[in-house]
Amino acid sequence: MTRSGHSLSRALTRALLPWIGMLWVATSAAVGWYMQHELTEQLDAGLVESAERLLDLAAHDARNHQTPSERDGTQYRLEVPRSGLGGSGHDVLMYQVVNDRHELLLRSADAPLVPLTVPLTTGFFDTDALRTYTLSHPTLPMFIHVGDPLAHRSAARIETLVGLLIPLLFLLPLLGLLIHVVTQRVLKPASTLAAELQQRDGNYLQALPGEGLPRELQTIQDSANHLLHRLSDALDTERALAANAAHELRTPLAAVRLNLQTALGHVQAGPAQADIQGALQSLERLSRRCEKLLQLSRAESGAALAQDRLNLGQVAAAVAQEFWTDGALLQRLQLVLPEDDDVWVLGDFDALAIALRNLIENSVRYAPQGQIVLEVTLPATCSVRDSGPGLTAEEIVNLQKRHLRSGTGPQAQHTPGYGLGLSIVHTIVDRQGGNCVMQSPPPGSPHGLQTYLHLRAKH
Repeated sequence: MTRSGHSLSRALTRALLPWIGMLWVATSAAVGWYMQHELTEQLDAGLVESAERLLDLAAHDARNHQTPSERDGTQYRLEVPRSGLGGSGHDVLMYQVVNDRHELLLRSADAPLVPLTVPLTTGFFDTDALRTYTLSHPTLPMFIHVGDPLAHRSAARIETLVGLLIPLLFLLPLLGLLIHVVTQRVLKPASTLAAELQQRDGNYLQALPGEGLPRELQTIQDSANHLLHRLSDALDTERALAANAAHELRTPLAAVRLNLQTALGHVQAGPAQADIQGALQSLERLSRRCEKLLQLSRAESGAALAQDRLNLGQVAAAVAQEFWTDGALLQRLQLVLPEDDDVWVLGDFDALAIALRNLIENSVRYAPQGQIVLEVTLPATCSVRDSGPGLTAEEIVNLQKRHLRSGTGPQAQHTPGYGLGLSIVHTIVDRQGGNCVMQSPPPGSPHGLQTYLHLRAKH
């Protein structure tokens, strides 16, 4: 039995991984938004703290220096100090000190030479490039503008988001592998249950083992066991009905045959004798059909099939001897055995003989002229070849089904047979652990059919 379809563990991996990725991205976005809010508060607090400290220094400087600078237009100092906050990671922070007339009194080295156009009121204000905080001196007409570039804040936000998303590129493949491994381990009982189900067929319908199964699979196991039990009962009933019917018909059929043969001897030649002869032929066909049903029932049950070490050449010779008692087949049926070695196989002598007998009967029935070759070859193969009309590929497939016969023309309709012979052969060979292969035409022949029975070798 071949497996098809997709793996459940892979399907779960493909289904879960995108959701994990989207969840990670959503979480990263939420964390990024939260960090942006926190970062804004922290940077704003830094602006406030810097403004308070720098304004106090600027007021002290204003009291000690009354001569305006001649170089940059400030009123109190020639040397303009830097903010000195590089150690905190905000070396881009700048400031300006102005009076109540928007005149520049003091600035950091990286601040513009022109006063910022922001209100002279305490609070935050955003320009096109800066986030500023303005603080007014409580006693002097002095204001300080402390600014942080918006580009710096945007870069910090992007850096934070990138730091959250880059690990996703490495973690998603690892998560996919982890999900696949974990789901395979978790679904191992399901794989075991599927393997057990694949082993079940018409001849092996034992209940599925249920040890260690989770509750979800126990329901499936219970339902499957219930179905297997019903199938086993139905097949047993069918086999018993066919076997019992065929067996019980043997005695009355033999009695009827004897009575008809007796009547045939007391009837003068004429229409009555022809009718009795036709009844005998019909009775003979019915007897053969009962025998085929018995063979099929025994083959399908498999209960009585032995696994002995057999000489396949002896089995073939015994079958050939049965047909050689018919003078018409003495010259037509040819037995070919290996010259230097015996072919030993594992199997049941009677069952293999039945299989070979059915193949030869089919060849006799459908190839009334020409040679029939029964051949045994190494390592463990037996074949029957005829020179009949042969079969198409579709007919070969159909012949493995019960009650289907080869051919579609008038000759097939009038050829005696019941469509059971090849079904019996396939069943017996399967029970013996081998396989049956049909080839039409045989190698090197323009027409005909060759059936190979590949069995288990036993040295």
